[in-house]
Amino acid sequence: MGFERALLQRFRDGETEALGEVYRLHAGPLTRMLRAAAFRGQSFASLRSAVELENAIVEVFTRAFEPRARQVYDGQRPYEHFLMGIARNYLLELARNREHPAGIEVSDELDAVLSLEQPDVHEALEDREVNELMRRFRAELGEEEGQLFDLRYVEGLTQNAAADRLGQTRIQLRRREHKLRLRVLEFLKTHGYLGAVTANGWSFISEGA
Repeated sequence: MGFERALLQRFRDGETEALGEVYRLHAGPLTRMLRAAAFRGQSFASLRSAVELENAIVEVFTRAFEPRARQVYDGQRPYEHFLMGIARNYLLELARNREHPAGIEVSDELDAVLSLEQPDVHEALEDREVNELMRRFRAELGEEEGQLFDLRYVEGLTQNAAADRLGQTRIQLRRREHKLRLRVLEFLKTHGYLGAVTANGWSFISEGA
């Protein structure tokens, strides 16, 4: 699905609310695609790590939200196709950087993964419900927590960049973010999501995983 003209202009202007709206709409499908790449293609097995997966999501959106990329998108073709193109280039770079020959085999492997990603009505409805829940969660946050939430999960800044914006060290921000993620987890659990996920130190694990 493309953008309405008003959203497209706000997106091209780099308005925070517009970027956040685009992120919330497309973070779920991108995450599923990257997970598919991780488990269906050995070249991208590193993405099975939660940390590597989060880094990949942040990197793809960072590239997609750069001024030039925002201007290139025409608003007509489905944005998820545009985003997947950026993700594809990133994954090929990732394969090269990990000293894997990112040639025809890796490219074909990635194309095979992408070709399996078909839209699912139930997933779309679930994404919409989760997005609404996260909007409600954000509305309940205080000023400091809300600012952290926006920097990390709306603007998609790295922990280092977010820490600089907040005038904190990365360790300080990491501790605050961990508490925030615990609140997100409990909030979603009360609404029927992530019931099998528990906190394990700094990470979150699925029971039986």
